[in-house]
Amino acid sequence: MKRKRILITGGAGFLGTHLVKYLLKKDEYEIVVFDKLEYHKRENYGEKVIYFKGNIIDKQDVSKVFKMYSPFYTVYHLAGAMPNKAVSDDVLWRTNVFGTINFVSESVKNKVKSFVFTSSNVAYGIPQTLPVTEETPLLPIEIYGKSKAEAEKELAIFKKHINIQIFRCPVIAGVGRLGLQAILFEFISENRNVYILGDGSNKYQFVDATDVVCALEASSNIDGFDIYNIGADEVLTLRQIYQRVIEFAKSSSKIISLPKTPSLIILSILDKLNISPLGIYQYTMIGRSLYMDTRKIKNKLSWKPKKTNLDTFIDNYKWYIRNKGSFTEIGSGNLSANRSLPKMGVLRLIKMFS
Repeated sequence: MKRKRILITGGAGFLGTHLVKYLLKKDEYEIVVFDKLEYHKRENYGEKVIYFKGNIIDKQDVSKVFKMYSPFYTVYHLAGAMPNKAVSDDVLWRTNVFGTINFVSESVKNKVKSFVFTSSNVAYGIPQTLPVTEETPLLPIEIYGKSKAEAEKELAIFKKHINIQIFRCPVIAGVGRLGLQAILFEFISENRNVYILGDGSNKYQFVDATDVVCALEASSNIDGFDIYNIGADEVLTLRQIYQRVIEFAKSSSKIISLPKTPSLIILSILDKLNISPLGIYQYTMIGRSLYMDTRKIKNKLSWKPKKTNLDTFIDNYKWYIRNKGSFTEIGSGNLSANRSLPKMGVLRLIKMFS
């Protein structure tokens, strides 16, 4: 059987690496990765994966990868910029909007069958009703969400010329991606108290990377233009998740509730000082619930998540304990790209009193 050649932008990142590994197991694809990172050097892909180093903003780079390796059956567009004080709003916008336009334009020009795009639930802003459906208005409150909403709008212009599938993802978690879980796991493993904003009764949906990649591949054979919410089932409250992890770890940690309003004021001040461990959207949503209706993706793609939020937290805690000696500082490369050591230092101040 002839293998399908596919292109994965952001294929050296967290989700991209998961997608590459998942598709390689199927032995049905020839994979080209487009990324400005070089994390592929840590993976033993051999000659199974072609790596092209480029920037999605650079039209010449985008054109060149198509000229060198077309035809592509599917383009998985995962690359993008995250909110980060080190990245200007202009660069973030050009990366997430113009970068997307560059790739979908070349995909149409080169007669690619399907274009699969990862958007974000941040584009919904602060929903007034839950669960969020695909028809919920997009009312983003900060630059990242606005860039994702605009990218979706631009993609819709091309829907008569190429099959386009869009996924509105919550936080994509999974083994090896700690983010702010690192400080939570550190506190729990050392039997320190952990802190939660308000009473912890809010529900915030995540999704495991291993579940996302299954959906991405399933959508590559779907005709037309469509948008899907994707997320885990069995969404527990944050207090319930923290408590279950504490119990799993056999830790004596206790969950301490922090008053919501004063905490948000402090986080807002820290953000203005550029030392907050959270971004604008994160500290705005931290005490709120956000979860999505995923019936559409289940019905149309016959997709069902294998992991609950709790499964992902427990798996990641076990990974953290196994690898704890390999990263001695919170703020190392195991954290999200937009979380620097100085910002994590604020959380270390909390640790002193826990």
